[in-house]
Amino acid sequence: MTDQDRMRTIDENSTFRLIWDIFISLLIIASCFLIPLQLSFRHVAVPLGSGLVYLIDLFFGLDIILNFFTTFRRRGEKITAADQTARHYLKTLFCVDLAANLPFDAIFLGDAGLGMAGVSVVLVLRQLRLLRVIRLFIIFRRWQSLSWTSAGHLRIAKLFTAFFLLIHWIACAWFLVPYLEGFPENCWVVQQGIEHARPATQYIRALYWVIQTMATVGYGDITPHRDFEYVFSILIMLLGASTYAFIIGNIASLASNLDASRAAFFGRIEAISHYLHARQVPAHLNEQVRNYYEYLWAHHRGVKEEALFEDLPPSFRLNLLLYLTRDLLEKVPLFRYCSPVLRNILLMALKPQTYAPGVLIARAGEIGKEIFFLSHGQVAILSEDGDETFGTLEGGEYFGDLSLILKEKRTASVKALTYCEVFVLTKKEFNHIKSEYPEFREVLKKVSAEKTEKVVNLLLKGVTL
Repeated sequence: MTDQDRMRTIDENSTFRLIWDIFISLLIIASCFLIPLQLSFRHVAVPLGSGLVYLIDLFFGLDIILNFFTTFRRRGEKITAADQTARHYLKTLFCVDLAANLPFDAIFLGDAGLGMAGVSVVLVLRQLRLLRVIRLFIIFRRWQSLSWTSAGHLRIAKLFTAFFLLIHWIACAWFLVPYLEGFPENCWVVQQGIEHARPATQYIRALYWVIQTMATVGYGDITPHRDFEYVFSILIMLLGASTYAFIIGNIASLASNLDASRAAFFGRIEAISHYLHARQVPAHLNEQVRNYYEYLWAHHRGVKEEALFEDLPPSFRLNLLLYLTRDLLEKVPLFRYCSPVLRNILLMALKPQTYAPGVLIARAGEIGKEIFFLSHGQVAILSEDGDETFGTLEGGEYFGDLSLILKEKRTASVKALTYCEVFVLTKKEFNHIKSEYPEFREVLKKVSAEKTEKVVNLLLKGVTL
C-alpha cells in the first residue's frame, strides 16, 4: 500500500473500522427493533421516535461515505486503491444502503393525518430501513475473516441476532394484522382483552405467543380464531420447527467445532496412553508422556512449530521468527554480535524443541552435534554418573558449542529441571553457515572471549558441553 493509498482508504481490519462497525451494528439492531415496533404498536409518528430514526440515519449516511474508502478483499487479496474500493461498493451494496437511508418518509412528516388503515404512511415508508440488516451480516462476514476473532463464536452471535430480529418482526406482524382490520370480535387481541392495553402489554403478549409457537410449546392460552390467524399460525409453526431444528443443530455443531482441535489432540493422547499401557510401559513413564503432551497443548496448542510455518515464504517465515525469538535475540551474545544478514540465516536454521523435566538434553561421552539455545526453562549440568551437579543454566544461555567446535566428547550431561523451550542448531547447519559466511568465525571468537563467569567456572572444572 502506497502512502497515497493509506491517506485515501481505510483498512477494513483497522481499529477505527472495527470500533465503527461495532457502533453501526448496534444502530442496525436498534433501528430494526424500533421501526417495526412503531408501526405495529404506535401507528403514528411521534417526535421522539422520529428524532431517534433520523439521528440513526445521520450515522448511516457517514457509514455510506466511509464504505467508499474502505478496503476489501478479492480472491484473497486486499484491494487498497481508492478508485477500486469506490467501484466495488457502487457495484455491490451502495444501492441497498442508499435505499435504506433515504428519508422518503420525511416528505409526509408534516401531514400527520395521512395514513393507510389507521397507520401513518410515514411509518410505512420507514420500513425500508429494515434493509440495513443486510449490512449487519456483511459486517459479521468481515469479522469472521479477521485473525483476532473466533469464527465459531461469531456464527453463534449472528445466529442469535437473526433469531432475535425474526421473532420480533413476527410479533409485530401478529398484532398489526388484527389492528389493520379494526380488531374484529373474534381476533386474538379482543379475545385476550388487550385492544386498549398499553403498547408494552400488547407487545409482550404478541412476543409470548410467537416464542411459544416457534418453540412448539403451545400452552393454548392464546389461540387463533379466524382463518387468517390459523394460516399465520401454521406458517409460524412450520417456520418455528425448521428454525428450532436449525438453531439446535448449529449450536451443537458449533459447540463441538469450537473445541474440535482440543478433542482431537487429547484423543491422540488417550490412544498413546492405551498403547503404552498395552505394552506394559511403567505407569510413571506413561504419566510423563501424558504430562508432556498436556504441556504442548497448553503452550503450543499441540502444534509442532517447525511444521507450522513451513508453507510460508522464507521472508514471511523470518518475520515471524524474529518476533517469536525476540527474547532470545536480546539475551544470547551470539546473536548480538551478528550482522542482520547472519542473524537471519542462523534463525532460519534453528529447530525448536520442547523437553520435559527429567529428560537428558545432552549426554556425557557423546561428541556434540548440536548447539542448544535455551529460550525458556532451567537445566542442570551433571557429572557423567549423575551424582554431582556442576551448576544450572537458564533462559538466554546456550551450550554445546565447545564440544561441537572442538570435536571432543562431552564431559557432563545436561538434564531439564523444568519444561524447557530450546532452539537447536545442528552440526550440518553450523558448518554450512561457517563456510558460507566468514563473518561467523569472527563472531564465534568474540563470543568465546565473552564467556560468562558461570561458563568459565565450568571450564575450570573440566566440564565440556
